[in-house]
Amino acid sequence: MKVNLKAAAGLVLSFGLWLAMPAQAEAIRVVSAGGSVTEIIFALGKGDIVVATDNTSTYPPEVEVITKLGYFRQLSAEGVLGQQPTHLIGAQATGPDAMLNQVAGAGVNVTILDEQRSLAGLIEMISVVAKLLNADAAGDELKRTILQDVEAARAQAKAADIAGLTGLFVVANSERGLTVAGNDTVPQSLFDALGISNAAKQVNQYKLMDNESIVKARPDFILIASHAATDDSAVTRLCDHPALAATPAGQHCTIAPLKSSIGLGLSPRYAQALQAVTQIAGQARAATRVQTKIR
Repeated sequence: MKVNLKAAAGLVLSFGLWLAMPAQAEAIRVVSAGGSVTEIIFALGKGDIVVATDNTSTYPPEVEVITKLGYFRQLSAEGVLGQQPTHLIGAQATGPDAMLNQVAGAGVNVTILDEQRSLAGLIEMISVVAKLLNADAAGDELKRTILQDVEAARAQAKAADIAGLTGLFVVANSERGLTVAGNDTVPQSLFDALGISNAAKQVNQYKLMDNESIVKARPDFILIASHAATDDSAVTRLCDHPALAATPAGQHCTIAPLKSSIGLGLSPRYAQALQAVTQIAGQARAATRVQTKIR
C-alpha cells in the first residue's frame, strides 16, 4: 500500500492523522582538542563541523584556518564556550578539570578519550568518535582502510628484514640530555608492530635517559621527533652526541626525523609511521651487513 506523507506547518500527515514533527536536530558544532582527535574527525569526513581546535592540531592542512584555542591541556572555559559548541571532544589529558566541569555544566557534550597508545587504541578512538558524530559507516570504512594499510606496511617491514633491531625515539635533545620515548607510548607501539626492540623500554613514557643506559642499549637506529629537528644540524648533533657516537646508530648515523603528528600521536596515518620506521631501520640493517662483510 502506498503511503503519502505531506509536511505542512510543522506537521506530518500520515494515514490521515496529523502528527507533531520532532524538533529539528541541533547542528553539531565541535571543539576538538588534540591532534589525533582532530585528524580522526577530518578522516571521517566531518571536518566541516569543527569550529575550533587546539594548537597541536596541525593536520590535515585545512585545520590551519580554524580558530585555535591554545594548548589542549590548558584550555579556558571562556574560549571553548565562545565557539558555541555542542560537543567538546578531547584527547587524554585535555583540561584542566575545572574547565571541563564548567563547559559540561553549560550543556556541552564533553567527551575525553582515555585511549591506549596502540593500534587497538586508535581503532577504539575511531569507533567512539564516529558514534558521537553519527558517522558509524564512515568509521567502519576508515578502520578497514587503516588495518589493510598496516598489514601492507608490516609486509614491507618483513621483506626488509628489520625484526630484531633496536631503535630509539628521541623527543628532545637539550643540555639536560636526551628525552626519549619509553613504554606506553606510540613509538613503543610502532616498534612492537615491527618486531623492533625499544632501547628505552625500561623508561616510563617520556623521560630523560642517561648516557650510560643509551650506550648499553646500543640502538641500531634513531628517530627524532620533527618538532625537535627543525634544522638540518639536528641529525648531525645526534650523530655526534657523546653517548650515541658509541652506538651503531651514531657510528653509521642511521638517524632520521619523523613527523611528530604520526610518531607521537595516534594518527589514522599509523601505517605511514610504520613505513617511516621501516625505512630508517632498513638503512641500519644494510649498514650492519656491510660492516659484517668488512670483518
